[in-house]
Amino acid sequence: MDTPEYSPYYVQINELYIDTVVIDDTEFITLWCFTMLDDEYKFIYLGCDFTQFNQILLAAGEKGKEISLHMANILNKPYDTPTLIPIKEQFDEYLELLGFDIIVYEPMAVEDDQDIEFDDDDTPIEELFGARQNKTSQKYLIYQLDKLYPSKVFEPEKKLVKSKLTECFEDDSLELAQLYYDYLNAIENGYEECEARQVAGLERDLFFRMACKASELWS
Repeated sequence: MDTPEYSPYYVQINELYIDTVVIDDTEFITLWCFTMLDDEYKFIYLGCDFTQFNQILLAAGEKGKEISLHMANILNKPYDTPTLIPIKEQFDEYLELLGFDIIVYEPMAVEDDQDIEFDDDDTPIEELFGARQNKTSQKYLIYQLDKLYPSKVFEPEKKLVKSKLTECFEDDSLELAQLYYDYLNAIENGYEECEARQVAGLERDLFFRMACKASELWS
C-alpha cells in the first residue's frame, strides 16, 4: 500500500524566544525556543536552514547582529558537531523575535513523552511571564520553520455602533478581524487558500465567515 503523501499543517506564532542554537554537520540547524501556543508559553524545537536563520537574525535587530557576529566567529574555526550555542547563557537574555508572523509546521507525528530538564540556575520563560509551569518536566514539541514575514496589525477605521449587544462582542469581533487580516497577509505572502486559513486558524467555514464579516464591520 502506498504511503499517503504528507501535507504539512501550518501554524502561525507571533513571538519567539530563542534559548540555544544547535549546529550539526548538515545545512540545517535546530533552535531551542519558547513560544506561545494554546495560550501557554511552551518549549519547542524549531528546525530551519541557515538562510531562514539569517532572516531571523536580521529580523531581531541589533541583538540579532550581535549574535550573527558571535556565530561567524564560531563557524570560521573548526568546531565539533553538534555544537550548542547557548544564547541565554552567553548573552544573559533570549534572542527575541516579535512583530512577525512566524509560520511553522510539524514535520512528523510527534508522540514522545521525553521530558525537558532545566538547569537550576535557569528560569523558564513560562515562570518569567506568569504562565502555568510544570515544576518537574516539560513536554517538548518539534516544528519546522516555513516562512516569516512582518505582521500586519488590524487597525479599525471606525467604532461599532454602541449597544449592550455590541459591547459584549466588541473584543471578540476585533480578534476575529485580526485573524482575517492574518489570513490576507498569508495569501499575500504566497500561501494557497486552504493553507492561509490554517495559518490564521480559520479552517472552519463558520469562523472564516465571521472573521470576514467582523473585518467589514470595523472598516
